[in-house]
Amino acid sequence: MLSVLGIAARVAIALGMIVIVSKTVPSIPNKVYRFVFLFVLCVLFSFVINYFDVLLLGYHNMGLGGASIIALVFATFGIFWEPPPRNSNAP
Repeated sequence: MLSVLGIAARVAIALGMIVIVSKTVPSIPNKVYRFVFLFVLCVLFSFVINYFDVLLLGYHNMGLGGASIIALVFATFGIFWEPPPRNSNAP
């Protein structure tokens, strides 16, 4: 039963992160600010996911190094997302 709750918690956290990233990242035109935002967001979400993994699934605790590596990879790929044009009539 706890494994089902753990999987549901991971899916809910991932969906929350997707919503936050999809609403905020396109509006950040500067790549440095986008990188810093994604890095901090990913470190925070890594710790939240890790907390629920330890609590519900019994996984080992991830430290700051592992969370930073995951966040660094995601933030590096995130800087290549181009913001939408400012005066676009496209949906």
